Amino acid sequence: MSYTETRPYPVPATVVMRSTLFALANVGAKLQTYNEETGVIVATLTRKMGLQKQDVIARVRGFEDTAQLELQTANAAKVQEILQLVSEYVTDGAKIQANASMQWIDRQRQQESRAKRQQLLNKARNILPGGGGTGTAVTPTTDTNPDAIIPADAPSNPQQPIPDNPGVLVKNQQDKVIELKVDPQVFTDRTAYLTICQGCSAAVLKGSAYCSNCGRPLTLQAVQPEMRNNAQKTARSSLTYGLIALALNIVPALLLILPLALTAETADSFLTNFSASLTPLKMAISLVLGVLPSMALGWRAIAQAQRASWFRNLSAVTENDGGLKAAVGNALGWLAIYIGLAWVVLVVIGLLYG
Repeated sequence: MSYTETRPYPVPATVVMRSTLFALANVGAKLQTYNEETGVIVATLTRKMGLQKQDVIARVRGFEDTAQLELQTANAAKVQEILQLVSEYVTDGAKIQANASMQWIDRQRQQESRAKRQQLLNKARNILPGGGGTGTAVTPTTDTNPDAIIPADAPSNPQQPIPDNPGVLVKNQQDKVIELKVDPQVFTDRTAYLTICQGCSAAVLKGSAYCSNCGRPLTLQAVQPEMRNNAQKTARSSLTYGLIALALNIVPALLLILPLALTAETADSFLTNFSASLTPLKMAISLVLGVLPSMALGWRAIAQAQRASWFRNLSAVTENDGGLKAAVGNALGWLAIYIGLAWVVLVVIGLLYG
């Protein structure tokens, strides 16, 4: 299955072309084709000790001072990794030099590791019977790790210092590693006017409200309308839930209180009549249609008021519309919960009194 991603870049095609080349070198790809005139790069990635191979095809199309990169391979995660590197190189060319230095450091470490392994092997041969016993080191004539990043003309001395201006190491078709020098005129620091989108890893102009590739908001001005609308919407929802929760308390009042309040003469007679009028049907209707929905909607009103407060406290929201509605909704929510608890207590008292 082939996976393809396209990214626009506000830089010339040459910058994108060479950034893609260096990104492929950084992930250990073997270069097959590189043509700046046609804008095509073909490389091969190896996985699982070289047993699995997959091709990476990059096409760069230039449009005056902008370019478009199309990357195609079978591994979606590897595409994202390469695109992230390309955007970093396009934005800040110094990262190429840093990654190249890390390649040379890894190369030197590999040389030192092979030298230590060879020393241990020579000591083992001298100690074991039939190993010679002369103490003379045996130097191999072939490379025991053909996949290591070692230039073909590199000396075998592991103490060779890293160059002051190391280039990027990339494998060619013959599986030999060559050094590509970094042009400082092409790879400059563009962080003053370029930034990287955290959503899709595209390089976009700094100050843009939205990413030109995925549409993700990049500035506070871009998210202000949405945040402001969310704050107002949640504040209205809190007030609505609070009013409905308070209104639902009419159900137990009509069933349990109002008929008795019109006929009772004293508090004692009211409590006696209230206790006598409590039936399982009235209590069930009051609980299911009044008390429980009222408390649930009251809690919902409180939650929406807290959410509205969170939106209003964001630095992106410059207007505090909806603060009064959220406060009223929060108060009504708590009031509905307390009234619901009062109904429960009243019913319990009536049952005990009877």
